[in-house]
Amino acid sequence: RREPWQEKQRRLRARLRRILPIDVHQPHPLGSPLCPPADALLSAFCLEAVSPDHAAFTRALAHVGTLLRPGGHLLLLGALGESFYLAGAARLPVVPLSEDDVRAALADASFALRDFRSYSMPPALRTGVDDVDGVFFVHAQK
Repeated sequence: RREPWQEKQRRLRARLRRILPIDVHQPHPLGSPLCPPADALLSAFCLEAVSPDHAAFTRALAHVGTLLRPGGHLLLLGALGESFYLAGAARLPVVPLSEDDVRAALADASFALRDFRSYSMPPALRTGVDDVDGVFFVHAQK
């Protein structure tokens, strides 16, 4: 709608009820169990960026899963094959994931995979701020 970003920001701020700190490396990522559990969660390009290795990624995914009610939905978007990204002058590490790594982590975290799609990063979209090979989109259920 080509509306100014300031208007979008104003509308978003008006709808927010609260912002909660989260640590996906803790068994209770919000500090205590979420009550009531969430019907759905979205994580986009986060878990692989905050996990030092595959085991930590799998644990983080399981911890996030505790926030969902039984049958709750997870939408997970992430990078494939990425080992770093640049944030200004800082070079930040990322655990490089393959499709098989993501599928195994979902199974280990007791998610039922509903849909998995991945796409290779075309050369025109490679900007030099990371070394990503592709992206994945997952719909899973607890």
